Amino acid sequence: MSGSFWTSTQRHHWQYTKASLAKERQKLWLLECQLFPQGLNIVMDSKQNGIEQSITKNIPITHRDLHYDKDYNLRIYCYFLIMKLGRRLNIRQYALATAHIYLSRFLIKASVREINLYMLVTTCVYLACKVEECPQYIRTLVSEARTLWPEFIPPDPTKVTEFEFYLLEELESYLIVHHPYQSLKQIVQVLKQPPFQITLSSDDLQNCWSLINDSYINDVHLLYPPHIIAVACLFITISIHGKPTKGSSLASVASEAIRDPEHFSSPAQIAFNRFMAESLVDLEEVMDTIQEQITLYDHWDKYHEQWIKFLLHTLYLRPASAI
Repeated sequence: MSGSFWTSTQRHHWQYTKASLAKERQKLWLLECQLFPQGLNIVMDSKQNGIEQSITKNIPITHRDLHYDKDYNLRIYCYFLIMKLGRRLNIRQYALATAHIYLSRFLIKASVREINLYMLVTTCVYLACKVEECPQYIRTLVSEARTLWPEFIPPDPTKVTEFEFYLLEELESYLIVHHPYQSLKQIVQVLKQPPFQITLSSDDLQNCWSLINDSYINDVHLLYPPHIIAVACLFITISIHGKPTKGSSLASVASEAIRDPEHFSSPAQIAFNRFMAESLVDLEEVMDTIQEQITLYDHWDKYHEQWIKFLLHTLYLRPASAI
């Protein structure tokens, strides 16, 4: 186990540049186009002239639906799947965050069309709990997963252990993950001291923690060190602290803070900007992380859970001849 991110396998084997990540996903995209050229046929009910009828519609493989790198609807849905299972088992957030990382790494190399996404979520949680030293009894885990998704989780626990070998192979057995939570605690302690003297309230810390949780939906954990994500979430938190949103979303307020920094230049914001300058943190990476968060929340406003559930049920439950 590496005690430092800088010497860890996360940095040396699982940290990408935007170009290298796009290249890896392009390989998967081309493979999907070869394996599933027919796309996905879905049957939709419609009503015309008072008569109900079924219409078959084809979603081409080139459409963004069901491609993890392009479909934010799918990303957010995966996030909620892990959180639901975690809450039922009372699993701590560190382990769930690790499960998110395992899932996002796995889906760089495998398509949701060729694996059972619900089994993947269950196995990622199972493996993450073992790595984070809060192991779950496999029969209990499978039982809770079957309660949530009975159509997709078989009763035999050995199916999860079989999938675990597949997951370990794709992850190349590099399982140690460094998260921004520890960096957040360290930075908060530094900010309390002179010359910055920024004391965050419990609500501010909770908001920042929530921002970090949400950041596992996008790609920043595959691109940047944990402290960059912690700084970006602190920047958003301090920028919107005490500002009346008037019904605006977090994304719009944070976006305004970036575009019009003078309007949001509170003493705390000025002190935090000084901290970023003196710490020599990569400001380009911080700003890109903030932009990724804003993009995420813009997509979150359009999240359609029923649609993605319908597509996955069609993909996994319809006979092969109907797809």
